[in-house]
Amino acid sequence: MKVLLSGGGTGGHVYPAIAIANKIKEEEPNSEIMFIGTPRGLENDLVPRAGYKLERIDAYGINRKINLDNIKRLCKTIKAVGQAKKILKEFKPDIVIGTGGYICVSVCMAASQLKIPIILHESNAFPGVAVKVMAKKADEILLGFEEAKERISNARKIVVTGTPTKVNS
Repeated sequence: MKVLLSGGGTGGHVYPAIAIANKIKEEEPNSEIMFIGTPRGLENDLVPRAGYKLERIDAYGINRKINLDNIKRLCKTIKAVGQAKKILKEFKPDIVIGTGGYICVSVCMAASQLKIPIILHESNAFPGVAVKVMAKKADEILLGFEEAKERISNARKIVVTGTPTKVNS
């Protein structure tokens, strides 16, 4: 099985993604796993240290204000969807797993456009913007907390799994 994971910026997104990757490798040792992150987040240290390949794209978070900087970030993020599509076409994953952070939106949008199944994992009781934005496109959403269910609309299938935490680094 080929799995691509994306979640970055903070440890709250990166550590669960690594724990999911480790569990997949434990269950299916022949699996190929790759991550997509940004050049700026914690994933740059944590993912390679955990033994996984990391590709980088230039996505940015968008502020709620309308200003020139935000318009530039939006343009770069739209471009990042194309960068992610190129990586996905080369890697050919069976599934894409997003664990949040703005990088997750660009990668999951690309996966959706390429008809690659998407699973989202949200560790927080209050789902982040990335998971809310991608909920309708996801084939399944895994939640860390039962309370998060009522805060996600337009989801196809939601399962409360808890948050994976075992990370070997």
